Amino acid sequence: MGTDIITPAVISRQLQELGRELDFLVKQLKEADVDAINKRSAADTAESMAFLEAEGSVESRKHTASLAASTKEHEAQIAEALVRHLRRSLSAVETRIEIGRSLGAAVRAEMAALPYQEG
Repeated sequence: MGTDIITPAVISRQLQELGRELDFLVKQLKEADVDAINKRSAADTAESMAFLEAEGSVESRKHTASLAASTKEHEAQIAEALVRHLRRSLSAVETRIEIGRSLGAAVRAEMAALPYQEG
């Protein structure tokens, strides 16, 4: 437990930092989302192409296609996992911002209740 004094200025600085972190995560999420879409498309296309080129029963062709596209499928799954992680991180930062806003309001209310004496 820290002994830092919480002032409106401290809260404001923390909210500014969280705002910058939020902006950074939004940009990362956009890039990761586009990457995941591209990788999913590549995996689906590779599997479809392999299915069309395979011979044998439908079930055999499905398995052959799945194996042929497994590397691209794995890449797509990793990219999709990154998108989920970034969404969770974004949600955590939004929660921290809401906590900061609530704390700021509480500190302002407490300061307003203090007796004030002019010079």
